[in-house]
Amino acid sequence: MKKSSILFTLLAMGITVAQAASVYTITLTSGERFTDCTIIYKSTNETKFSGKNKAGKVVTKKVSQSSIINMREVVKQEEEPEITPPATEAEPSAPAETPAPEAPAEQAPAENTTPAAETAAPEPIADGNIAQRAGEEKAADVTVRLREKLAKIDTEVAKISKPSQALLNQTRNVKERISRQLADMDQRALEIAKLQDDFNKAGADDFTFSKVSADERDRYVRDGQAAYQAMKIDMKEKKGRRKVGGLDKFEIMRDRYQGITEYKAAHDWYIKTLHDLQKKWTRMYDKETASRKRLGADKRQAMATVDERQYEELAAKLKEDGDDIASVWFVPQTRNLKMLSISVNKVKDAIRRNEREPIDKAVGTVPSLLQQFWSDMDSVRMAMVTGNLEGADEQIKKVPSYQIIMGLKQQLLPNEYRTPIREQYRETQQEITKRMREYRRLKASLERAISSLDRITSNAEAQIDSALAATQKELDADIGENTMEVVQDKPESETAPAEQQPAAAN
Repeated sequence: MKKSSILFTLLAMGITVAQAASVYTITLTSGERFTDCTIIYKSTNETKFSGKNKAGKVVTKKVSQSSIINMREVVKQEEEPEITPPATEAEPSAPAETPAPEAPAEQAPAENTTPAAETAAPEPIADGNIAQRAGEEKAADVTVRLREKLAKIDTEVAKISKPSQALLNQTRNVKERISRQLADMDQRALEIAKLQDDFNKAGADDFTFSKVSADERDRYVRDGQAAYQAMKIDMKEKKGRRKVGGLDKFEIMRDRYQGITEYKAAHDWYIKTLHDLQKKWTRMYDKETASRKRLGADKRQAMATVDERQYEELAAKLKEDGDDIASVWFVPQTRNLKMLSISVNKVKDAIRRNEREPIDKAVGTVPSLLQQFWSDMDSVRMAMVTGNLEGADEQIKKVPSYQIIMGLKQQLLPNEYRTPIREQYRETQQEITKRMREYRRLKASLERAISSLDRITSNAEAQIDSALAATQKELDADIGENTMEVVQDKPESETAPAEQQPAAAN
C-alpha cells in the first residue's frame, strides 16, 4: 500500500525563501533579529533602520556598525511581466508584412527578464533550525483525504444499477469502522501539528550571557589601564611622597595586571624610578651618617632615640590606614637615619628582584585573548539562537583561547576576572547540551507520532481502497451488461453484410 508520504514532509530540509530588493534581515550581537528592514540612514559608525522584531511589531533602531553581525539583503522574485501585444494588432489596416519588424520588440521582454530571474534566485535562510525543519503541511491533511475517499464510496455505489448485498455490507462496514477511527486520527493529527511546531522552534530560543555582560567583558583591561594611568600620574610628580605612591600602584599592577599591554612600559618606568630613588636616598643616608660621626656619643644616642620614636609614630599612622610599614613604601625623613637605612635597603632589594625575574611571555597578551574568546563565544551563541546546535557544540569545544585563559597565572589574570569567564563558558556548554537533548526528544516524539498515524491511516486507506475496488468491479460488470443489450437491439439490416460475407465466399 502506498505510504502517506505527505506525513514525512514534516521533516523536510533545505527550505528557501524569495527575497525583495532594498529590504534587509538584520541580526545584532545581542541576538535580536529584525525582518523586513528598510535603511533610514547609514554612516561609517552607525545605522538607523526600521523593521519587524520577534513579536512582529515594527520598530525603529539606531545601532553602531560593530553591533551588526549580519545584514542580508532580501530580494523578492518579481512576477513575469505581461507581454504587450504588437502595435500592429491595434492597426487592422496595416500591411501583412508589417509584423516582421516587430519580432525583436516582442522578444525583448524575454531577454530582459533572464538576468532578473538569475539575480532573484532565492538564498538559503540563515536560521538553520527554522529553515531545515520548516514543515508547514499539517498531518490533518491526511484525514481530509480519507474523508474524501470515504465519501467517494457512496458516489461510486450509486452508479451501480443493482449493487450486490455483499458489496453493500462491505461498504457499510468500512464506512462505519473508518468513521469511528477518524476522531482518533484527528486528535493524533493535532498532536503532530503541535509537536511539529515545538520541533521547529527547538533550540532556536534567545540566549544571553548572564555571567559576564557585554559591558563586563573588558573590565580586566579597563581596571588594569586605570591602575597604569594612576601610576603614571604619581610617577610624574616631583615630590618624593607621590613617587612612592607610584611604586605602590605599580606593585598592584605587578600582582594583578601583568596581562595588559601597558605593563611592559610600566615595568620599565618602575625600574627607572627605583634607580632614581636609590641614588637619592643613598645620598641622603651617606650625608646623615657622615654628619653624625662628627657628634659625640651622647648626641648620637639621643638622635637614634628620636629616629626610633619617629619611626614608631609613622608605623602607627600607617597601621591606622591598614598598611604595614614593613611591606609598603614610605618617604623617609631627611634626618632620620633608621628610615633612610630601611628605605635604601628596600629599594636595592626591589631592583634586584625585578631585574633578575624574567618577564612572562604572556605579559600583554590578555586583551587579545579576551577579545578572541568573546568573538568565538558570540559565534557559538549565534549558532545556538539560529538552531544550529550541532555547529554550536562543535564550536564551543574548539575555543582555543579558553584553555589558554584558564592556564594564565594569577598575576596575569586574577581569579576575580577568570572565574566569571569559566562560569559563562560552562553555562553556555550546558545550555547547548540541554537544547540538543530536548531537540532529540522532540524529534523522536514527532517521528513516533508520524509513524503511528501513518500505520493507522495506511490501514484505513487500504480498507477504503478495497471497498472502492469491489465497487468498481461491480460497476464494470454493470456497464458490460448494458452494452450487450444495446448490441442485441440493433436492426438486422446493420448486421446482415457481416453474416452474408461467408456465403458470398462460397
